[in-house]
Parts: sequence; C-alpha cells; structure tokens
Amino acid sequence: MPLKFRPRWITCGFGFVLLVVYLSLTPDPPDLGAPEGLKVGHLVAYAWLMIWFGQIYRTTGRRLLFAAGFCALGIALEYLQGMTDYRGFEYSDMLINSAGVALGLALAYTPLQNCLRALETVLQPR
Repeated sequence: MPLKFRPRWITCGFGFVLLVVYLSLTPDPPDLGAPEGLKVGHLVAYAWLMIWFGQIYRTTGRRLLFAAGFCALGIALEYLQGMTDYRGFEYSDMLINSAGVALGLALAYTPLQNCLRALETVLQPR
C-alpha cells in the first residue's frame, strides 16, 4: 500500500538532507552536550536520513542507492569542511557517518519501516 502523503514525506526528507548539509558546514554548530570525540550527532543524523528514505523507497535496490548516496554525501561534506578555516577534516567522521547509514539501512528492514504509514493513519484515519 503506497504512502498517502508520499510527496510531503519526500519534501521533508530533502529538508532533512539540507539540514545535515547546513549543520555540517556552519561555523557554529549546536553543542549537543556529548563528550568531546563522541560523534553521536553524526551517527544519528545519517541513520535518520537512511531510515526516513527507507520508509518511502522500500525496494532493496532503491535503499542501497540511497545508502551509497548518503555515504558519498558524508564524505563530500567532510572534504568541504576541510576546505574551511573553521571546521576540521576527519576520516573518522566519514566512518561514523557511514556507520549511521548502515544502522539506518538495517533499521529500514524492521517494523520501524512502517512509522510513516502509522503516522498517516493517525493524521488521516479511514
């Protein structure tokens, strides 16, 4: 059964992608209160992107394409950070971003893949 609000979910998803790009390149990112070196934000952000789009695009092929795209995004943003004088380049961030994508991809094959469908049921009951 297709998602009723699919175009809206896709729009929200691309908004999340833009938010990740902004937060990755802003000179003053928000402090999440995590200990220095613990990159929880990286893991959560990329897992969120993957599981979000994994709910919309449910075939394995499409999910793998999104996974590859999000890994590439994480790598590209890291290189762009290295070109600034206010952010740093770290290979470990690339790895953590990719781990987040892998986590999101794995979660996309669990019942969590139905969260948007469940939300639609609440927003627009039959």
